[in-house]
Amino acid sequence: MAARQTNKRPAGRKTTTRRKTSKSKSAGGGLFLGIGLIAVLIALISFSIMSITGSKDKEEPKTVTVIPAQKKETAEKKGQKEEKEQKQQVAKTVPVPKKEPVKKEETKKEQETVNHDDITDLIRLVLYDHEISRSSVKERQSKTSAGKEITYFDITCDENMQRGISSAISSILRKHGYKVESAQNKVVGSSKKDEFNIVLKAPKKEVVKKEEPKKEEVVKQEEKKEPVKEKPQVAETPKYPPLPPYSKKQVKFAILLDDGGNSAELAKEYADIKYPVAVAVLPHLEHSRYTAQVAKKAGKTVFLHFPMAPKSYPNTDPGRGAVLPNMPELLIAGVVKENFESLGVKVDGFNNHMGSAITEDARKMEQILNASKQYTNRFVDSRTTAQTKAYEECRKAGYKCGENRLFLDNDNSVEAILAKIYEAAEKARDDGSIIAIGHVRPNTLAALKIALPQLEKLNYHLVDIKKLTN
Repeated sequence: MAARQTNKRPAGRKTTTRRKTSKSKSAGGGLFLGIGLIAVLIALISFSIMSITGSKDKEEPKTVTVIPAQKKETAEKKGQKEEKEQKQQVAKTVPVPKKEPVKKEETKKEQETVNHDDITDLIRLVLYDHEISRSSVKERQSKTSAGKEITYFDITCDENMQRGISSAISSILRKHGYKVESAQNKVVGSSKKDEFNIVLKAPKKEVVKKEEPKKEEVVKQEEKKEPVKEKPQVAETPKYPPLPPYSKKQVKFAILLDDGGNSAELAKEYADIKYPVAVAVLPHLEHSRYTAQVAKKAGKTVFLHFPMAPKSYPNTDPGRGAVLPNMPELLIAGVVKENFESLGVKVDGFNNHMGSAITEDARKMEQILNASKQYTNRFVDSRTTAQTKAYEECRKAGYKCGENRLFLDNDNSVEAILAKIYEAAEKARDDGSIIAIGHVRPNTLAALKIALPQLEKLNYHLVDIKKLTN
């Protein structure tokens, strides 16, 4: 019994050993837990560091590609600086003459200015657009001792044309760098190299020169010691051109007078002509409406003289109510309406005033004719250019059409106008009929009063222009 008791462990001691082991186990678990937390923290910190460095690594290639370029640019700049420094050193050793700024400006101006002959051609174009004949223009050139070239234009035209021509030529000269001085009937454009001198003259009648006494008569009078008697002054008479021959076949021709509306007095004088001379009235002038109404009361045929841009536009102003090259179709319709309605009468037709730039443009003429149909069905092409397409477009539009065959008063003297009227009559005899165009001017009206009665006796009959449009 005693041996069994000695081999048995006491209960109290057994319990104490279990408590010790449980304590040691709990202490070890806490240690491992702490180490694990520390490891997790270290892992988190390392992951965050890696993510930051990783993002930097991703961004670094973008900056890396820029750095060499900057280095290259700086290298190139350094090279350029070195070249500049070398050039400056060479410039110091070898002096280079500097160009004066004034000379540069002069060369630019010389490049911008047009040749002398080109400006002369532009002036001629202005005269052509104003229907000035060559016989009314005297042109000559001379040079000064310093070599300056001077071109003279002596132009014979009426007062209304003088204003337009003077303005157009002055505009051309100013645009090309000339100093312009203009008076009432004179324009002078001068530069360092050349000069243009334009004189505008009113038309004068040609007169019969007085017959000088023969030398024999003078000698006889001296022998008789009788004083030479002065012949009484006789009214100077113009030299009229010969009339055309009598025509066995009746000849028909028509005349249309342009530029009505400039003068109320000329409108009355025109209306008093007994023959069926038609008139074309410009729109928007001071006496336009009055001229149209006076003509209608006198039983005359009234046309609208429709302004259109000439080739010399914008130097030549075609006047208010003109169709211009870049004008859209809608605006053209408005201009057509204003022009026709401005005269205050029912017009019988219309023709173009100037307009070579427009009558050569088939599309523009088509637009004008389409817009004009509600006002008239008759159009006469003034033929201010040989390249006109107006008559062709008139036929396409279904109008009654005619075309001018001869200008009567480009040379504005009575004698020259008479010669043109007789020429028109002879052309009508050869061709069957003709339409000729003049202007409402004093000399033209005077020539018509002389010519028409004489031509009628020779079987050349003036008829209404409406009869020669078809």
